[in-house]
Amino acid sequence: MGVFDARSYREENGMDELCGDERAVVEMFFKAKLGVVNILSLTKRDLAVESSGSNAEAPKGTGTGFVWDDLGHIVTNNHVINDAAEIRVRTASLPDDKYFTADLVGADEERDVAILRLEAESGLQMPDPLVRVKAQQQLFVGQKVFAIGNPFGLEHTLTTGVISGLGREITRKAAGRPMFNIIQTDAAVNPGNSGGPLLNSRGFVIGMNSAIASPSGVFAGVGFAIPASTLETVVREILSAGHVMRPALGVFFAPEALCRRLGIEDGLLVLGTRKAGAAEKAGLKSTKRDASGKLHLGDVVVKLDGNKTDRIVDIFRHLDRKKVRTIRVPSMALWKAQELVLS
Repeated sequence: MGVFDARSYREENGMDELCGDERAVVEMFFKAKLGVVNILSLTKRDLAVESSGSNAEAPKGTGTGFVWDDLGHIVTNNHVINDAAEIRVRTASLPDDKYFTADLVGADEERDVAILRLEAESGLQMPDPLVRVKAQQQLFVGQKVFAIGNPFGLEHTLTTGVISGLGREITRKAAGRPMFNIIQTDAAVNPGNSGGPLLNSRGFVIGMNSAIASPSGVFAGVGFAIPASTLETVVREILSAGHVMRPALGVFFAPEALCRRLGIEDGLLVLGTRKAGAAEKAGLKSTKRDASGKLHLGDVVVKLDGNKTDRIVDIFRHLDRKKVRTIRVPSMALWKAQELVLS
């Protein structure tokens, strides 16, 4: 791994005329960009066009990623490489006509995280990993942040801003399940930035840029990043087990609006349970119709470990804090035949 000499870099590049804050940002970017990669996700059609020798314009970079460790692992968003037939990765140190090919190690679709592994190419130097903040390090609204990515195919673009909010909840249409503890930032994030790092002033990774809130599809001042603490958990599970295991109740709930129309003011109606799942084994009653067509409502989950469950997102939020294979099983408060039963 190379050692970055800030003083030599300033002298060689005539940076002495910059003020202290400017020099710090320039030096941070120069060092960090070496661990940021441009990811080109090619479909079978793209490969067919390329092999035919057609003059059609080659696809531009579809996203960003960053180097996770010395073993050639790259972290990016799952939606960047989803359905790719071939994945190519370019680093800041490579000539324009050179690239690494990468294999998909594993992914967590619900948290939108994917891990790639670079294939060593003859004569190409593996990039150095970026430094990540410690999981317990506190973040603050107003803290200065930096995003490096490849918006619209413009490689290694730097944008700046602040942390605008913490603990946000967002739901991707493709996944359906909410993502929690998300970082909100006003650092510009556009198509192509997905999977790139969100950095603090020291150049340490505090999150991965993943989504924006925009009616037009381009940046409107609200971007979202998955925190480094979540990335650490997901990457560790994928690299150790090949996949992510997530706690589940094995219950299918009725939508909140339907519950309220049925007169259920508190809690969520159990529509069904997964066959041989934990909920079925625990005796939860599903909603059913009898031979005459009459609807018999199932149990209603009103609390989980003492926390109200009026919305499906309340269930997801609580389970998101749980770990698989823990000894303690969540307790439920249920309405059964007009009687509150604790189990």
